[in-house]
Amino acid sequence: MRSTIHSRQSLLDIAIQECGSFEAAYELAERNDLAVTDDMEAGAELEYIPEDVTKKQVVAHLAARRIKPATAVSEQDVSLAPCGGIGYMGIEIDFIVK
Repeated sequence: MRSTIHSRQSLLDIAIQECGSFEAAYELAERNDLAVTDDMEAGAELEYIPEDVTKKQVVAHLAARRIKPATAVSEQDVSLAPCGGIGYMGIEIDFIVK
């Protein structure tokens, strides 16, 4: 089975989307000769097998709602918080004041 990576998706996003849990990222990384922290390129494909799908209800829920998690940090995100790190938060970036 194959999954196409979309913009701003990380290996953890694909693991949740296709397998139902973030733990599957380790299997996906090994199967696709990647590190868990590697940046994913939009349009690339990852291989997985049915045995990797551990939480079918999660996969079905995301698929039914056409949800494709995309949590990778973009260049634009970094430019919005150039002083990021522990102890730094940006209003309207890291939290919203209501």
